[in-house]
Amino acid sequence: MKKNIYFILLLLCIHHLAKAQSITPVTGFGTNPGALNMYKYVPTGISGPAPLVIAMHGCTENATTFSSQTGWNKLADLHKFYVIYPEQVSANNSSLCFNWFDTTDVNRNVGEALSIKQMIDYMKANYAINASEVFVTGISAGGGMTSVMMAAYPDVIAKGAVMSGLPYKAATDPVTAYTAMSSGITKTPAQWGALVRAQNPGFTGSYPKLAIFHGTVDYTVNITNATELMKQWTNLNHADQTVDSTNSAFQGNSNISLSIYNDSTNNPAVYFYKVTGMGHAIAVDTGACPRKGGAVGTYASEQTNFHSTYWAADFFQLIPGPYSITGAINVSVSASGITYSVPSTSGSTYVWTVPPGATIMSGQGTNSITVHFGTRSGYVEVTESPASGCKLDAAKLYVNVGVATNIAASPLPVQRMYYVASENSIHTDQIPVQALKTLRIYSMLGQNCTPSFSIDGNTLMLGTQLPKGIYVISLQDDEKRYDAKIAVF
Repeated sequence: MKKNIYFILLLLCIHHLAKAQSITPVTGFGTNPGALNMYKYVPTGISGPAPLVIAMHGCTENATTFSSQTGWNKLADLHKFYVIYPEQVSANNSSLCFNWFDTTDVNRNVGEALSIKQMIDYMKANYAINASEVFVTGISAGGGMTSVMMAAYPDVIAKGAVMSGLPYKAATDPVTAYTAMSSGITKTPAQWGALVRAQNPGFTGSYPKLAIFHGTVDYTVNITNATELMKQWTNLNHADQTVDSTNSAFQGNSNISLSIYNDSTNNPAVYFYKVTGMGHAIAVDTGACPRKGGAVGTYASEQTNFHSTYWAADFFQLIPGPYSITGAINVSVSASGITYSVPSTSGSTYVWTVPPGATIMSGQGTNSITVHFGTRSGYVEVTESPASGCKLDAAKLYVNVGVATNIAASPLPVQRMYYVASENSIHTDQIPVQALKTLRIYSMLGQNCTPSFSIDGNTLMLGTQLPKGIYVISLQDDEKRYDAKIAVF
């Protein structure tokens, strides 16, 4: 009953918020060398540092149209994050396209790329922005500029979602831009990666993860570009180009397939959502339910059970689950008979997914399942559909398969690894961190919380601040793994 009341209140909240979602122009946000316009959306009720999403329109569009068609403002209201909408002007491009192919606009600290970076800096200066949660997305030319921001500012952007877009520096002038759009430019993963690395030769952190959304009958930006994007960002994230998991009927829609490419540590690096039969557009699923939104338009196509903005936000981890899943967070390889459950509501059905290689032995459709695991860690996830027909936001639980995060199993004395809050660093004693192959930081729920980092002597300087809590640190070199527990207060 409590959850049913919550769901009714949520729908009323959505209906109320849908009436007032206008964006606000911002001037004086910097020197603005790219001569772009800036709009912002600031939802009510934000407390403390919050994420920021940069959303960029396609050719012939403007910020207002894009904000309406994508539904980003609705999600910002529900889940409390900020949105900024860069806008192109006709003086820069007569078709209102972002100049994703112009070298005076796509390199670090010049042109349109710098203008967008200044918009981010403005938001950080005027609002409590979580610097580790800055995300970028866009369609078409805005998708091309999404690749630009990920490449030029990997120290700023955490993740990106490119919709019907192109790789970074697929073109460097209008002629090659047309070729890239119409048929695609083919390069090796290493060649694509080198174009990005050249922007920040001294960068040692992690590159942004990427979600790709593309229609199979896109005659404006050939879907070949989705494959080239995958090659570029798997290379940058130490992943190969072999699909690690596939869902050929995502959310029950046989037109939507999801392919996931994992990095060398088996963590997802690139998602590719392929929409069969869709042209040059974002996918929207209009309606008032929490997982629906957007509006049909020139570059926005109705798709059953698939609102691309929602799934981009889910990829950015902006959408918290409605409740916790109960079950083990550490299991052995090939563990069988492991039970996971959520509260039961009369009339609801439940759709569960499990990590690659795992199988659901029983309980699919109910609030409790029994799982047989393989060798891969990953999320146990459930989506509840109440009797109303809406789907609630998914709940997730990260499960480590054969990965020790139990402190009792740690071979490392605590004094050999410790956290220094004043400099957000992990200090080690007699551990050869110069030979470090991987660093993993797990929460006590088993979730991978590893930020970017750099090495200074025997000190690991973390790129972003860890939230308060207890963590397990795991360092791996060629021969050994070192584990310890730290507290962040």
